[in-house]
Amino acid sequence: MLGAGGVFFLAMLITGCYSPPASYSTQLDTSGGLGPGDPVTHASATIGHVTGVSPIGGGDSEVAFQIDGPHTAAIHNDSIMILNSLSAQPSLDVMNVDAMSHAAPASARLDGASSMNEAQMFMSARGPGSYAQVLSNVVGGNTPTTEMVQMQQLLAQISRQTIANAAAISPPTREQLETARREAVGVERQLMRNGKTEQAERLRAQMGGLMPGITAPANPLSMPPTSPNP
Repeated sequence: MLGAGGVFFLAMLITGCYSPPASYSTQLDTSGGLGPGDPVTHASATIGHVTGVSPIGGGDSEVAFQIDGPHTAAIHNDSIMILNSLSAQPSLDVMNVDAMSHAAPASARLDGASSMNEAQMFMSARGPGSYAQVLSNVVGGNTPTTEMVQMQQLLAQISRQTIANAAAISPPTREQLETARREAVGVERQLMRNGKTEQAERLRAQMGGLMPGITAPANPLSMPPTSPNP
């Protein structure tokens, strides 16, 4: 005989309203105290929770998390999972850069950033196309046009020049350079670990062009890429 909970579950299955939760993973170079039970958020709403944090070498951690069934569509193939350790309870926040991107399949491993700076590095490593896609979403298009790609390249050039000018006026401190270098190395290490060699090389070149003092070292990993489904 079914109890009240079993009857409700059966009714949800029959009506087709039940959506099972899905599990995913990401990697962080700094876990910031994140642990099992901590929330996963999107647009300030809790949509899931962390299920495990395990060391994977190089000071990095593999973070497993589960998303509640009704919210799995919020996890995209190009989502970036960002550590938020500013509040009393750390959380893992979902940043979606393309509203038109397909939902990620269960067990997908997503890019993970321990800071907003690292999230921007992941965006930069993906190349002009990712920014052009964001521009196309703003103006209502679905596919980046040649003009949008060219616009993004121009904006990137202006951005690099602005950063260079700002650095000339107010040079970054040694501490700021070291933080930027560490973050760049961490992002590159993750990209290499996950077989995204082209993105890692692009990031290294871009960071070296912006601030020569923070170029990540070549071949940051001696280990082979890990499987996308640990």
